[in-house]
Amino acid sequence: MTRDRSAATRRGFLALAGSATLAGCGGFGSDFFEDDPPEIDGDDLRDAISGDVPTVSERFPVRIEQSHLDATAARARDDLESVPAPFDADEIPNGAIRAELTSMHEQANEHLERAERAETGVESAAEIRGARESARAVAAGWKTIDSGLTSGDVREIASEVRNGVETFRGRWRYVGDDSIRAVVAHARIEELVASAVRQVQSGVRRSDNEPENPVTIGEFAGQVEHARAALDDAGYLFDRYESSLDETRDVRNGLETAVKSLSGLLDDRREAVPHDHSGGASSLVDRDIEDTPVASALSDLLHPIDYAHGVEGERETGQYASAVRSVHETLVRIRAFESLRERAEDGDYVTVESAGDVRDLRNGAIQSVEAAVESGSNPNLGRHILADAAAGIEYADDRLERHDTDDDISVEWLTRELGQYVLVDSIARATPPTTAEVGDLIRTTV
Repeated sequence: MTRDRSAATRRGFLALAGSATLAGCGGFGSDFFEDDPPEIDGDDLRDAISGDVPTVSERFPVRIEQSHLDATAARARDDLESVPAPFDADEIPNGAIRAELTSMHEQANEHLERAERAETGVESAAEIRGARESARAVAAGWKTIDSGLTSGDVREIASEVRNGVETFRGRWRYVGDDSIRAVVAHARIEELVASAVRQVQSGVRRSDNEPENPVTIGEFAGQVEHARAALDDAGYLFDRYESSLDETRDVRNGLETAVKSLSGLLDDRREAVPHDHSGGASSLVDRDIEDTPVASALSDLLHPIDYAHGVEGERETGQYASAVRSVHETLVRIRAFESLRERAEDGDYVTVESAGDVRDLRNGAIQSVEAAVESGSNPNLGRHILADAAAGIEYADDRLERHDTDDDISVEWLTRELGQYVLVDSIARATPPTTAEVGDLIRTTV
């Protein structure tokens, strides 16, 4: 399934910066062009990046009911109705504060609108959490002006949310009747609980270091409300998931074993990855590829491998399902890097000289994402990776659209953006085989 980019929800590419369909031969190194690099007409460039982008939506193993989404969205709507927006100078004489609160009000409504258009419950819930944060921020900001709300009042609410986290942790059990389904479900719940903790901690920390005014108090209250929303969703998803199980088998020890086994596999795979790449991308292959899309993609793939997506932190805090996902993501990157480097060494990559070459890179990335989605290899386990990859195509498109000119554009100016397509392609190609391998290991341990 595809969607038009103009209607798509913008989401970050989460460090997946780049990828491309490597088709065709010929170098694109610094010595390839004897004279100046080729240029691309601005209109032709915009035409090359037009068209649909794959839709890959993250899913939860159990359907999220509309009644839950409506109930949590109602909290945001109640907050919005509590303020006399649009604000005028009589209500808020300070123009800077008035502008900030107006912006919060607009952001809340935009989140709610996107929640209504979202294609899955997971996406809708995420937008509603954003709406609840912005709506509470503007409501608290106005309450600071109208009735003297203080940061101390917000701290009391933050303490209630902290207590709510501990209460939920006390009843949350790592159960499941299918190992893959359990990883996907508990990773999402862990993510929401961790988000709730981060939001409260960040809000309190900022409040300690910022002066009190309607904006800072409002932002603090917004973060606490976001934390409450994440906790609400975590509790709802756990209850829905647990009630759907045919049996409530404990999977905690199995998840911990899976993390250990996968971490050992990751350590072995990382040994073969170069850790000193100070010599640039050309030092990774036996040819000059500096300042090219493939060089950009190789560098972007390599850097996060050294940090392994925070696996150690997740293990230390007992987020075992999240650690499984993090190792999985890093193993995908390693496979993508090794494959891309091999293809670059063989000279099998696109030479960008025209808008047609840009279109080839983009289409190749799209085709690789679509093929990966349709591969049928543990689709739910690897779906979040492909969702981020699809978002990466949108990100590259948006960046290229910033070259809003009718004049010719040097391909040198487009290297980073085109590298995004190369990265997407490489990640998408590596996802099915890696997911199959990780899935097999999970089934033997969880």
